[in-house]
Amino acid sequence: MLNKNWEKFQKIIEYKFGDPKILATALTHKSYAAETVGENYNRRMEFLGDSILSAIVAETLYLRYPRESEGKLSQFKAQIISAHNLSSWAREMDLGGCIYLGKSEDTKEARQRESLLCDVFEAVIGAIYLDGGFENAKKFVLRFLNDQKEIEITDYKSRLQEILQSIYKELPEYKVIKESGPDHNKKFEVAVYIKSELLGKGAGNSKKEAQQFAAKQAMKNIRAESEVWKLECGNKRRERTLK
Repeated sequence: MLNKNWEKFQKIIEYKFGDPKILATALTHKSYAAETVGENYNRRMEFLGDSILSAIVAETLYLRYPRESEGKLSQFKAQIISAHNLSSWAREMDLGGCIYLGKSEDTKEARQRESLLCDVFEAVIGAIYLDGGFENAKKFVLRFLNDQKEIEITDYKSRLQEILQSIYKELPEYKVIKESGPDHNKKFEVAVYIKSELLGKGAGNSKKEAQQFAAKQAMKNIRAESEVWKLECGNKRRERTLK
């Protein structure tokens, strides 16, 4: 079952599996398993990898930031294990090209989908743990985590609220527009509105995380509209000058 990218992938992650079937399971999406008799898929390994990742990140942050409060460490951890961040790590490894997807799911866009990459990344952590133990799983995670020297925490929700209150004198409204995944690993998509007008959307592993990404996207959209407005005003002023 292992495809031509398998050996390349092991070189990229700098870990060679003693039992290749464990890696194969980690890379198998349920859509592929549904089309292949007797094939296991990665949901259980994803569950395991999620817990191992959480422990590794928590320990690393505890040691790296001895003066930070529990609340600040929780913020750091939430950003690191967010679907957005984990999917970016997965793309660095070209993980999308190694996943076994069913024919109904297998598109170029699907292989780069944030939620899919995040899930498989966690499954790979679980697979390394099962094959080589905690220290090898930790070594794999730290390759990415050690590159993330500084973690910028921005409260986009608070910043967006300040902007909208100054303009509209009202608060933004957040709505969950989609939920997916099992109970232990829910994914949420949230939209943010002002006066029923859609400002932005965001996805995350929790409602709070999704709200932050929605607020971030809303701020980008507001800035873009502001730049267009400034450009249009500048053009009108130049036209009046020429007349």
